[in-house]
Amino acid sequence: MTFVQIVSILGMIPLFSMRTFLPAFLAALFLRYPEYFPGMGDIVAPAQDAYITKDWVLFTLGGLSLLEIVGDKSTEIRNFIKDAETYLKPLIFFIINLNLLDESSVEVLEEVQWAAFDPLWILLLFGSLSVYWLAGLRRDFITFLEDIDEDDNFYLSRISSWLEDSLVLFGFLLLIWLGLVMVVIYVAAIVLFIFVKKRTERKLEKQKHPCPNCGEMNLPFAVKCYNCKTPQPKVHKIGIFGQRKEDLVSNLEKHRLHLASHRKCPDCGNKLNSIKLFQECESCGSTLFDSPTPAEYIKYQDKSFYKLTGLSFLLGFIPIIGFVVSAVLANVYLFSPYRRYIPKSKSFFTKLWIKFLTLLFFIFGIALGFIAAPVYIILRYFIWKRRFVGRTSESARS
Repeated sequence: MTFVQIVSILGMIPLFSMRTFLPAFLAALFLRYPEYFPGMGDIVAPAQDAYITKDWVLFTLGGLSLLEIVGDKSTEIRNFIKDAETYLKPLIFFIINLNLLDESSVEVLEEVQWAAFDPLWILLLFGSLSVYWLAGLRRDFITFLEDIDEDDNFYLSRISSWLEDSLVLFGFLLLIWLGLVMVVIYVAAIVLFIFVKKRTERKLEKQKHPCPNCGEMNLPFAVKCYNCKTPQPKVHKIGIFGQRKEDLVSNLEKHRLHLASHRKCPDCGNKLNSIKLFQECESCGSTLFDSPTPAEYIKYQDKSFYKLTGLSFLLGFIPIIGFVVSAVLANVYLFSPYRRYIPKSKSFFTKLWIKFLTLLFFIFGIALGFIAAPVYIILRYFIWKRRFVGRTSESARS
């Protein structure tokens, strides 16, 4: 096995952990047309009938890459396929790298055996397991983004998706220019990510409070202990990203409604994975919307609606910025609390219609923001509120 092959296989590991088909397409494109890549004009392309350079393979990988890039920009699609990608990426990595070997390298490998094991298979197995592990880290990162910004109100998921596209593209170019340097850079980036991830987990654990009755550790914004249901003496407010705020809660009923708006248990504060309205919390067993009720929840959201609509009228006098700020605030405090309890499949066409409304009102908001911003908020609010009320009716019938 040549040094170049070792570096190329190791260098492809982080690329495949971020994207499934884009690295494969870039590799096939490079082998077919190396002269079009900067600095690679002297490389002789392999025979056109090589498997990975066949036209149908290139077109298939190119089409799948395009679908992958577009689909990853949708929060719903990204979260839906994140678990399947963990297994698909190592498989594609293995298949592509197996076809990257030239005939001369294969002849050398046939004569070299390590304890009856071909070193190629050892390296490919190591690479596939590494891709699987890194894809798992990426899945956890996507879940983390979903927890703090489930509806992508702040475009965190979209920004990270475009960043991944860029890293794969420029990472591949760096691999063919300076392979070993690229491997070192990505290893350093992975080590940094793991360090930050572990540090964040430790910080979250330190923020938990022991229950005065049973001693179990509870989230800082928990109203009751998840284990013994004892009311907690210190309850912290929860921020827009689901983080702990330093201020303590003075109104517990309002705080419980605020927890429900984040789709967290109003008692223990733990994340609720289902979108059902009257689900049982997996941590403490409390039933969501028994107390507070859906009617109280809607009343709580209506109060926020009146305040933000009035604020949007004032902000609308600031060209463009006023409308954008109003739209972001409404997304966070008015629309997302309803969206979190509506099935993604049912809300897809609603979101398309809303995107059209957003564009239309943004155009009007450039000059008439004091009118466009309140009207935009009113229309969107009642669309999501009506869907939520429909969910309560469905739950009551069932």
